[in-house]
Amino acid sequence: MNALLSFIQKLLIGLFAFGFGLLVLVGLFRCQGEEGGGEDAWKQAKAQDSIEGYLNYLRDCQSCPHEEDAEKALDRLQREHGLVARLERRHLPVRAGIASPVFSPDGREILSVVGTQLYFWNSTTGQRVVRAKGDFQAMGRRSFEAVAYSPDARAIAAGMSDAESGYLVLLDSKTGEVLSEHAVEWYDVKAVAFSPAGGSVGWITHGPTGIWEPSTGKILRATHEGANSLAFVRRDDGKALLVTASGRDVWFWDAASMEIVKQSQLNTERALLGLSQDGLLVGFREGPILELWDTRLGTPVATLPDHDGDITGFCRDERKGWIAVGTNNGNLYLWNLADDQKLGSILAHDGPIVQIACSKQGRVITNGWDATKVWDLEKLRFSTQK
Repeated sequence: MNALLSFIQKLLIGLFAFGFGLLVLVGLFRCQGEEGGGEDAWKQAKAQDSIEGYLNYLRDCQSCPHEEDAEKALDRLQREHGLVARLERRHLPVRAGIASPVFSPDGREILSVVGTQLYFWNSTTGQRVVRAKGDFQAMGRRSFEAVAYSPDARAIAAGMSDAESGYLVLLDSKTGEVLSEHAVEWYDVKAVAFSPAGGSVGWITHGPTGIWEPSTGKILRATHEGANSLAFVRRDDGKALLVTASGRDVWFWDAASMEIVKQSQLNTERALLGLSQDGLLVGFREGPILELWDTRLGTPVATLPDHDGDITGFCRDERKGWIAVGTNNGNLYLWNLADDQKLGSILAHDGPIVQIACSKQGRVITNGWDATKVWDLEKLRFSTQK
């Protein structure tokens, strides 16, 4: 009996050892196969040496050995068509991405939301600019929803969300010191913009909209139901007006009283995309078609068709009036509204361009799941690469 039990025990141990060894061999073969497949994919991308080829390789690359090589090769090709820099991501917290990137007034830096912090980058090199560590961290359970530079770049306005209310916060742009703040009860602040003189901050939520004067604490509230975009414009007499857009409606507000100065309902059936940063244009979209209207006159300016993919965003270059357009296929386009001509295009990202913003110095920043990139519009102007 004991001999039988000993035999069974040895048999089970042998079977276990055999099974374990088999699993190890399968794992090794699979690993080698994946490495071989990865090498084949890299060789194919190098042989193709195209923007699309490297984007395809990086799409399937998860910490693969040639990821950095592929990014460098991609950047080399895209620089021929206007790429200035790719923002560094190595220092980002785990599972954190770049959101709401905006240029500083002089165009030298980029400010963005990264998780519960604000980060800064050099717009020419893409390297992070480190300031007072930890001082641009959201307080408590708050999180940043939107940011904007003051015209003199000395302050940053931030719209924030919290469990019970939203907040408007004014920060020193060098130290992160909180200069002023105001609670917006029951609503998260979704967008902010400085007035041309820098003394007031316009803001919108999913409910009320308004103007805040940080120096005095004065807050003005009104309601433009469904407003998803705002900006400031100057009238011919120099007076500042806040502009908000909702549906087909564009409303102008007196910045000193928050009284409605003008209401326009535009004759379009397309979906609202948003206002240009200077408030002069409002965009509507329908698939690959972008329709632009003059906000002050309430008249159509241009209809821009033939984009490869659905429109996701646009911005206006204030120097020359050019329009940069992003699509859900990752393509970046440049248009001249003077003659409705497409000046250039580039396959910028693998996947949608989720955010786009223009500087006052002829650059545009595009943000996608794969990267955040800065482009030179003058160089993009001559690009025909898709």
